Amino acid sequence: MIDIFILCSKFVNKTIKGMIIVNLCYIIKSFSQIDLLRKFAKSNINIIGINSISELKDDYLLVISNKDSEFNEVMKKSTNAFVWEELYNDFYNYSLERYMANYDFYHLKYSLKRAIKPDNEAIVVGSSYALFGIEESVLNFPCVNLALASQDIYYASVIGKYVISQNNNIKRIFIGTGYYSFYNDLSLSQGGELMRLTDVYYPIFKDKHNCKELPNNNVQSLFKYEIFDVEQVLDFFSNKFFEESNGKYFTETRDRFKSRIVFRETKDGKWFELNDSLKEKSAYERADSHNKAIMYMDSYKENIDIMNSFVSFCNERNVKIYLIAFPGTKFYEKYLLKEYKESYASALSLINGEIRFIDFDEFCAFDDKDFVDMDHLDEGGAVKVSWIINNLT
Repeated sequence: MIDIFILCSKFVNKTIKGMIIVNLCYIIKSFSQIDLLRKFAKSNINIIGINSISELKDDYLLVISNKDSEFNEVMKKSTNAFVWEELYNDFYNYSLERYMANYDFYHLKYSLKRAIKPDNEAIVVGSSYALFGIEESVLNFPCVNLALASQDIYYASVIGKYVISQNNNIKRIFIGTGYYSFYNDLSLSQGGELMRLTDVYYPIFKDKHNCKELPNNNVQSLFKYEIFDVEQVLDFFSNKFFEESNGKYFTETRDRFKSRIVFRETKDGKWFELNDSLKEKSAYERADSHNKAIMYMDSYKENIDIMNSFVSFCNERNVKIYLIAFPGTKFYEKYLLKEYKESYASALSLINGEIRFIDFDEFCAFDDKDFVDMDHLDEGGAVKVSWIINNLT
């Protein structure tokens, strides 16, 4: 089989309006994947059906299935042949690598398509607290969870406006937050957090909010077949991977436990199995990282304005908006600044329009077994949250 990075001139059939045209042929009677072949090929590839190998010209490329009765004979005679099964396997592996490397982008991309379908009635947006903390399958209404790690109020509203504008059947939106969320602005963050703008939100919404210059993504993954359209291939397989997981974020290969926050010696142990000393230390470090946001008063004020605008947007369209403060473990809450809860209440008092607030910190329904780490719910905790939501909405 030939691997092509740059097309050899011998395969160039002609040039039309400056575009190099390459002929790629298949044997009509034995090749059944012509629709996929057409989907994957670039626009300058002229796909031709032939009846037998005798019609193959020197400047033609051939794609053939290894199930073809003449496969061995053809491969002996032709040096310009792609084996379809090998191609498909290469496409699959390349796409899986890219899918897992930018998992949140693909998950959000295809979840948005589900969210705008007319049979969907609700969406969840917001931070990782909502991603970990709500189980759509438990809710008694159709809902798509669009929350992601580090998703701030601004991008939660961008996602909300996009879906509601596309789907007139949306009746409810749930915004997941922590008490410190009004101080967060993803577009003004640094390092790995800001890369989420480059990798996830900007490619979908072309919106960088307050970011002056997006960091470059230096990850390179070369696609070795020049004649095939990498984006078409990626879209086909990444959508396939998404559908195979039934649209769920957490899967066998990317489960909650592997996705949790890990501090110190907590790498292998479940949260409820750790001793209190480890819980204290890891909870302190996690809360301390959040406590530093208290200085960002400009972001706090802007997020109140963003929420006001979004609440007005939802109210005008008769979409019920629920703002949710998710619970943390008692260890985490011990070290989180008490001022956050007060400023959160102040922010709420400044939001005009109809908004429903659910504070899960006020519920006595959660214990350590409901958490996967110091401030994210495990599946059991998420089921509890979802049951409560059913009863409150």
